[in-house]
Amino acid sequence: MTDEEFDTPFKRRLALTMTAVGLLAGMLTYLGGQAGAQEDRNAREAQRASVTALAAQAGATADSMESTANLGTATTVKRRHDLESLRATLLGEQEHEALADRLRRAYGKLSGSSPLLGADATAAQRYLADLNREATVAGLLQEATQETASSWGDRSNTYSAGTALLAVALTLFGLSLTVGEATRHHLVWPAAALVAVTVAGTLVLLAVPPVTTPRAAIAAVAEGDRLAGLRDYENALDHYTRAIALRDDYAVAYEHRASARVMAASPERATSAYVFSTASRSAYEAAVADMTRAVEYGGEKYTALGNLGGFEIHLTAYEAAEEHSRAAIELNPGPPIPRLNLLLALLGQNRTAEARRVATELLRVIRSRPDPTERNELYAATRTNLDLVAAQRDHARPLAQELKGELVRAQGEELAPNARPAPSARIPAIRVEAQGSVIRATLSYEGMFKGARMASIVYHRARPGDEWLQRSDLVSIQPWQPEQTSGTTYWTVVDAACPATGEYRVEFYAEGRLLASAGATLSTGTGVGLTGYADWAGGLALCRPDGWAFSHDLAGTADLTSPDKRHHLAVRILRIAPPTSAASRARTLGTVREQLERTLPARPLSARPPAEATFGGFTGTAWWMTLPGSEVAYLWAALDDTGRLRTFVARFPENDPEVLNNVIGYLRFV
Repeated sequence: MTDEEFDTPFKRRLALTMTAVGLLAGMLTYLGGQAGAQEDRNAREAQRASVTALAAQAGATADSMESTANLGTATTVKRRHDLESLRATLLGEQEHEALADRLRRAYGKLSGSSPLLGADATAAQRYLADLNREATVAGLLQEATQETASSWGDRSNTYSAGTALLAVALTLFGLSLTVGEATRHHLVWPAAALVAVTVAGTLVLLAVPPVTTPRAAIAAVAEGDRLAGLRDYENALDHYTRAIALRDDYAVAYEHRASARVMAASPERATSAYVFSTASRSAYEAAVADMTRAVEYGGEKYTALGNLGGFEIHLTAYEAAEEHSRAAIELNPGPPIPRLNLLLALLGQNRTAEARRVATELLRVIRSRPDPTERNELYAATRTNLDLVAAQRDHARPLAQELKGELVRAQGEELAPNARPAPSARIPAIRVEAQGSVIRATLSYEGMFKGARMASIVYHRARPGDEWLQRSDLVSIQPWQPEQTSGTTYWTVVDAACPATGEYRVEFYAEGRLLASAGATLSTGTGVGLTGYADWAGGLALCRPDGWAFSHDLAGTADLTSPDKRHHLAVRILRIAPPTSAASRARTLGTVREQLERTLPARPLSARPPAEATFGGFTGTAWWMTLPGSEVAYLWAALDDTGRLRTFVARFPENDPEVLNNVIGYLRFV
């Protein structure tokens, strides 16, 4: 029997095998071509979505600019109308009533020129958020279709790789025909293994569909983003969760839900524009879980890594925070937040020398940011988080305090550039009180001089045991005013965030040197939720208790009524000609009193002599009046040297003034 006859069955089997492998290679080539075509199709869709997003963003910007411009025109007319109406009301100058009526009609003709007209801050934010929703959807669609295109591209590459493996297998099969039986299996078995691997990989690839994102999931994330922009984080969380239910590996939804979890639990949820410094531990735990999935499903993206590093600091996971912060810095070295997180991670690990170097770089980056609001929030957030790590690790306290001083010094050079250092300044004694929205410190000081740079840094927490929060609006850095080098003085800071309960801690610095620190518990708090209102044009800010009726039809006015309708407060502010003498001031205030009495529901039964009283930082004249039905009216008016007239009328049951006293305690004239 010849070798050729011996090999005939093998050759037949090999021929069939090679034919099957060739067919498989052809199928993979076809599938690769189809995947490539799908990749191209989705890439074109992603490009179209990108163009749509840009066009939608441009359209939203144009609409908002037009609406804002029309708002400015109409608001000018409205403001003039409000001034004329207030002059007629507060000063009894009836000739201004006719002018106010003409201005009211003119404003009515402009009422349709902007959807922002008559809208409060929430409605205005909702309008702007709605304008940007189309651009958000298009942007998310672009990202999703690009992800799908990449998925098809990966499949195409995999099919091509499988085709290459089959080509190698065919080569090995062919070579096996050229060698003897003893060495043939060294070629046949590797070739068979390559074919098996390719077949298994192909079956897996066919069983697993390419990455796609349902349009409903995209819409849910877009709606969540819109609600988060309106600071409605609870409902935003619901929409992100809905998106995850539609696609359980949707990285964007996990990332946005993680951030919303923290913001929903943060005391800064209504105030911060750039940085959220603190929230509950449970919120950070849930956020870390979500952000970890975002990194796992979406790759190592800058925002996910940067936020994850910050969340882990609050859970004392310093090593993980360092790893993620360094990765974020490597991807984008410009923004400051990952450097802040890296500083805190190093501080928590007691790596002092490295922490100092990172702190120096962080301070340079903060000072380079162009937006002063962002800079101030970054200064405050860094102080807050340095205190956090110091509370977590005792060894961090000395360096944390030193770095806080450096932050105060740098911020002081920005906010009070013409003030001078005071190296000999001392504060031997300090007492802090907090009433309503006013935090007042009584200081005994030595070694000071007029024009010295002095800083007060105020921290707040809602309950004992919570993390202290240093908000950017609770910072006062200014030149020292008293002429004497030693003595006693007062230092006042206003908390515009409408605190209903809580504790304050005030730190005083001369440059970067901590001089004194003291705390106080908020008194005259309402004990109920408070909502802030600010009318900067009219010069008024207040905190209204939840459930109270509230109206502000005219700029510089506010009317509040308690739910039981037993307590009323009417505030009016007007700029008039400055008083030329004490007599002219008294005449004006007498007229104002007469006009305010006209707003009372009944003529007073009796009145006390006028008395001096201070509210919202301004001293004026107050009148007590007894009304029928055991009701009391309290009238107050102040006219300063610039001609700003401030008034309010308070009405309440004779034996129940406390409720309204608390509300007035939050009244601020700005």
